[in-house]
Amino acid sequence: MKRTYLDHASTSPILPEVAGGMGGHLTLPLNASSVHTEGQRARALLEGAREEVADALGLPPAEVVFTSGASESNNLAIRGFAEARRALARPLLIALSALEHSCVREACTALETTGRAELRWLPVTSEGQTVPPRELGQDSGGQPVPDLLCLMAVQNETGVIQPLDEARRWRNETGCLWLCDATQAIAVREEPLAAIGADLVSLSSHKIGGPPGVGVLAGPGIGQLLPQISGGPQEGEKRAGTQPVAAICGFALAVRLARERAGGHLRHLSALEDALLSGLRRRAVPFSINGEGVPRVSGFLNLAFPGFSGADLVIALDGLGFAVSSGSACATGVMETSPVLEAMFPGDPERASAAVRITPGSATTIEDMERLADALAGLVLRESGRGRAPGRATRP
Repeated sequence: MKRTYLDHASTSPILPEVAGGMGGHLTLPLNASSVHTEGQRARALLEGAREEVADALGLPPAEVVFTSGASESNNLAIRGFAEARRALARPLLIALSALEHSCVREACTALETTGRAELRWLPVTSEGQTVPPRELGQDSGGQPVPDLLCLMAVQNETGVIQPLDEARRWRNETGCLWLCDATQAIAVREEPLAAIGADLVSLSSHKIGGPPGVGVLAGPGIGQLLPQISGGPQEGEKRAGTQPVAAICGFALAVRLARERAGGHLRHLSALEDALLSGLRRRAVPFSINGEGVPRVSGFLNLAFPGFSGADLVIALDGLGFAVSSGSACATGVMETSPVLEAMFPGDPERASAAVRITPGSATTIEDMERLADALAGLVLRESGRGRAPGRATRP
């Protein structure tokens, strides 16, 4: 059976160019903290990769800190900022919404639990956008201005683009620190991430065809953080530990390729999306798009099929050779209802549990999407025709 991978929002295969570029470094003793010739070679590779990432992001190299991925980057930003603000006579005030990745939500709630932060939960629209603080009058209505705003660029389950212009204006007027998880954005933005205007942006290598276990936290807000991993002076004393130089070089190449190919990649994803949606409509398959009506990344589809459990459809499609998900990969192991969709559809648990996330990649073809439309039509229309109780799709 042919397998078709359609879960690139979870992780993408390493690009051949990246794997080839890393190959020559994997067997070398690359410790950039060593002073001998081999260490100097490692340092040159590391700093060259830093310059390459900085150039792609539109930032100076001194504002780029390598981490193990966006989850660590977000924790470094949130916890590092809270640690640096311990001298405040009050808890840190953080504004965020339920749309943020679980690593952001959990880092913030952990600080709240220990009394080190107060959280202001921002409303979420049914289309999947966070309502920024300015629209609530929070900067002029007598409420204190948050010290930290957590607002991502692209929602990782729905592909909905968040209100970045509004956040940027609000951040510029108030002077708060803005952390923007841009993990899902770099491959689909033709502008450098620095143009977002956030103080800090986080990225993961494995979302863009780079090796897993590498990421970055970057931006002018780096200087306002205290390290959360101690034991060495690496990464400008912001993150101790021997850097994985070969993986970082692979990440840097993946970042550059993502920026160079963003326009063509978006056009390809748009064609794939059109093929799937038109295929479902031709086959008279009932569905709705979570995130419809607002700007959304092309090819990033979060679909609901009325009366069907998303988790069960994921299992049934896997049996037919299609790898899709029902939400964030960080949550699918426990198959719980997505907090993101619960926030979008409060009081509608059936809609919140009906998601199937389909995220094709550069190697996906129109034929793949047509076959997926056939598979979904077979599952949904067959089960609907049997008059079965809503909620379960059987494995073929």
